[in-house]
Amino acid sequence: MLSTFIFDWSGTLSDDFDMVYGATAEVIRQLDDGYALSEEEYRQHFELPYMNFYKNYGLNCTKKQVDKLFFQAVEKNGIFPKPLPFSRELLEGLRRQRRKTYLFSAHPAHMVDREVADFGYQALFDGVEAGIVDKIVSLKGFVGKHKLDPKKTAYVGDLVHDVEAAKAAGIYSIGVYSRYQEREKMNATKPDYIANHLEELLER
Repeated sequence: MLSTFIFDWSGTLSDDFDMVYGATAEVIRQLDDGYALSEEEYRQHFELPYMNFYKNYGLNCTKKQVDKLFFQAVEKNGIFPKPLPFSRELLEGLRRQRRKTYLFSAHPAHMVDREVADFGYQALFDGVEAGIVDKIVSLKGFVGKHKLDPKKTAYVGDLVHDVEAAKAAGIYSIGVYSRYQEREKMNATKPDYIANHLEELLER
């Protein structure tokens, strides 16, 4: 049985798609002469690190420019994330089972801190690290820093990048489906396990 679960945030524990998609579409609109990015197009092409997404649209922009426009759009759209169904029950259940739970996310650190507090999840993580630029590069170091056993540790996420990061770190990869990415992409990445429902993880 796995002793440690490291979780992605957006699309895995937090239902923030409407907020993030809306802000990203606004960034694209401003940088690309009013181009209207559809939800379907976003799901097909969004990737991490997120600057690759903008570069693939041929946009000559900096991370500083993108971040400024994104944060302005988040404040303007007034959409607030909410916990995904069973996320609290899952975290509480894993901790009752005396298993460790961590958060490792590309979502901006100040937003993760605020959302974790808003959800009342502060006591449900043994450690939180957010604002990660490239998880494939960084996850192995996170595992080492916390002295986690790779053979008993899993990373849970909803994007191809998350599965690739787990594989690069030499830990168990668990995929979940979300609005951020089409199911076919997750299936093609072939994680060690795909959870159709979060509650399944209590048995892993």
